[in-house]
Amino acid sequence: MSDRTRTSDVDVVILGAGISGSLLALLLGRQGLRVTVVEPKPAVGTKGADFLKPRGLRILAEHGLLDVLRARGALQRATIDFHHDGAPLLSYDFAEHTGLGYYLVIPYAETVRAVLGACAGLSTVDIRFDTSLVDVHTEGSMVTEAGLSDGTRLRARAFVDSSGSGTPLRDLIEPERRMISYDHGLWMTTIPSTRTRGQLYFSSERWLAYLYSVTAGSARVFVGVPSELEEAVFLRQSVDLTTKLSSFVTDEDGIAALDASAFERAPVSAFTSGPYHRGNAVLLGGSTFGCHPMTGQGMSYTMEDATVLAAVLGEARDADELDRLLGQRYEPRRAVHARLVEYGDNLARHYHDRDAYLGVHDVVLHGGDVL
Repeated sequence: MSDRTRTSDVDVVILGAGISGSLLALLLGRQGLRVTVVEPKPAVGTKGADFLKPRGLRILAEHGLLDVLRARGALQRATIDFHHDGAPLLSYDFAEHTGLGYYLVIPYAETVRAVLGACAGLSTVDIRFDTSLVDVHTEGSMVTEAGLSDGTRLRARAFVDSSGSGTPLRDLIEPERRMISYDHGLWMTTIPSTRTRGQLYFSSERWLAYLYSVTAGSARVFVGVPSELEEAVFLRQSVDLTTKLSSFVTDEDGIAALDASAFERAPVSAFTSGPYHRGNAVLLGGSTFGCHPMTGQGMSYTMEDATVLAAVLGEARDADELDRLLGQRYEPRRAVHARLVEYGDNLARHYHDRDAYLGVHDVVLHGGDVL
């Protein structure tokens, strides 16, 4: 019988090899805990945040990953320019508003690969791609065993769902989700570019455009349009994209060659939920909350969550202590998340109104410093 078809004992099973699951695996592995990460995709996912703001950068630096990201081509930036109806709105300078003084931009997949690369040096961490959780066995409020699609059965002290999708673990915890909907949709493409500043444009007609470098030779372009126009702009193309953008975007080089057919939808998943655990089953990352992309903070917060959870899982010696520590240290993260979600919601509902947007823009929350 092969290693992959027998019942094995580990300390922690993690669903999802995204940034939060990968970082949690690394931190637990460095404590000597035996960890199995289960990822249904065949490889690292490419869809995720490209921004790393001070809150997340401090975590990466603390765990020796910041230089790894720089070596992978991370771009250091300090300023984001905001415009409304073609006129300057504000210029956010990280050197002025944050202690760290900069942010990094790097494709999401590169950040995850950097963390997984560090995991590869740990004999106690097993990353399994193209594998999914198929069932869980429970005794009371505790998960005792999980079955995987590769035939493996795993027993563990704790089971963490960082997948961001419906799984038997999330069903077991039964978190109550409060979903937030918006009257605009976001679409994204990547273009050749050597720009050096991030530029965010708003329109009083509820359009927006965000242009920023993601590598030395390319930039992301996000375009937000009123929901009722999404099909006309990006699918039927009966409304000309560049004509609409030119009415409020001053960076003509960034929009002149845009092709509406090259855009793909970037889902806006904003929500709060709770509780974050039941017994030894725990939610993490996209399974716990979602904030509007305007905050640029979701990934940094989930990395912070992973460090809190790693400390709890490393310290707890039995089920009762685990439940107590999760309640004391991890469940309070819901209040932190709710504040960020509320902030993103305010930004998303007021960007079309110049004065209202300036009224809700928060220099501390936007920069991500812990103050």
